[in-house]
Amino acid sequence: MTQDYLYLIHSLQHQLEILQGLIAPQLDPAPAIAKDWLRSHREIQAFFQTKIINTDLEVTPPNLSLQVEIDKQLKMLGVDLSMLQTARNPATWQKRHQQASDRFVLLKKYCQMHSS
Repeated sequence: MTQDYLYLIHSLQHQLEILQGLIAPQLDPAPAIAKDWLRSHREIQAFFQTKIINTDLEVTPPNLSLQVEIDKQLKMLGVDLSMLQTARNPATWQKRHQQASDRFVLLKKYCQMHSS
């Protein structure tokens, strides 16, 4: 695994932590803010696709498996954020907010596993 690859994974993790920091304190429905989160998520997903997956970097089989899981969780996070954007009921918001929070924890774990 190259240093470039690890740098990109750390960059991905940092971007996710910033987005998580924006989402975590918002416990009440805020569709306009959720729209901004979704835009940030799309940028993170594009970074992942163009800089990490679709590159010439040599990646070991265990890291390929992690990439598949990160890709899946990023897609699911996008669904969670879309649902947050449309949530008007506080109970629905709380449920979706918790799902997104749990997904961030899992994504962080997957990023950290690349370094192990």
